[in-house]
Amino acid sequence: MTFTCTVTDCGHRSSHQFTRRSYEKGIVIVQCPGCQNRHLIADHLAWFKESMEEGKLKTVEDLMRSKGEKVRRGVLNAEGVVEYAPE
Repeated sequence: MTFTCTVTDCGHRSSHQFTRRSYEKGIVIVQCPGCQNRHLIADHLAWFKESMEEGKLKTVEDLMRSKGEKVRRGVLNAEGVVEYAPE
């Protein structure tokens, strides 16, 4: 996954790898190498209930779409890749 950190005054763009199984069935948290903040990418175990809206928002893709933001998804090396591109 490649994303740009949304923390104020950071904006660091980085790529992170994780298993498809973790993204689709578990929890994925990645750390920004710029500001060291951790970002919740997927939560299928409901550990972070405040990040979910009526149990529907389980991935960063769900959250972004609920806010009307654009999500582009492609395939790289047979692994799912999610890329966020602000409008």
